[in-house]
Amino acid sequence: MYVVNTDGTIWSAFTGDDGVLWIDVEDDVEVVVNGAIVDGQIRGAEVDDHGRIWIDYDD
Repeated sequence: MYVVNTDGTIWSAFTGDDGVLWIDVEDDVEVVVNGAIVDGQIRGAEVDDHGRIWIDYDD
């Protein structure tokens, strides 16, 4: 999985068994997620207060 932030930066990412989003970066960064690339398609997405990513599959 990849995530895309609001300025268009794309990072490699994965979710744990509990749905928490982990972004593969070496530095501390603040990321506002508004999309995720799933199977080559960009979909709307957001992260909740617990770090779980929610992806919109209704696009």
